[in-house]
Amino acid sequence: MIALHTRQRVVSLAILLLAGCESSPPPAVDFAFERLDQAGAVYAGSGDFQHAPWNCVRDRNTGLVWEVKTAGAGLRTATHTYSWYAPDNEHDGAQDYRGTPNGGQCSGTNCDTAAYVHAVNAEGLCGFNDWRMPTKDEFATISDPRPPLKRPTIDSVYFPETQIGEYWTANDYAFKYDAAWAWHFEFSHDRVDWKKTPKYVRLVRGTQLPPAP
Repeated sequence: MIALHTRQRVVSLAILLLAGCESSPPPAVDFAFERLDQAGAVYAGSGDFQHAPWNCVRDRNTGLVWEVKTAGAGLRTATHTYSWYAPDNEHDGAQDYRGTPNGGQCSGTNCDTAAYVHAVNAEGLCGFNDWRMPTKDEFATISDPRPPLKRPTIDSVYFPETQIGEYWTANDYAFKYDAAWAWHFEFSHDRVDWKKTPKYVRLVRGTQLPPAP
């Protein structure tokens, strides 16, 4: 009987310890988005929100403007993928930091991040020509990790067609020349992968945010 009571106390203590280790839910995020039309003006219509008659979204908290993907065929189709490529990066023999050109599946341009940035800037999306790849810290500002976990972890009212998967960031991986950081919109976190791996892309423009402390 003493042994049984002892086991019961051990089990009860273990349950209490596990309960104490549970992480608290993430703090509330006050998003402040507004839709922009192709001219860069605030989109005033209602329209069919599932098919995004707006082209961009401005985050009033950060000042950044984000590309909105499209469902139909074209340059900005949501399901297109791209390899990570930065042609101005260092390359010296086997240590080639540039990544992989034209390694994804897309249309309207070569299927790598550098070519896509160039094509969107040539198009003048929302009246701007300074689109770039976002950093992982910038992706974190539009990702919504609050429970219950939504998939994708983003406000789809403003960002329809977001894929449940990984999007390339601008960040190299410091410890491996042929790897870079991606942001995962299924679990709302960043992850390192090989630059040759095809992934989704969403561009941003505006003053780059400083890295999170």
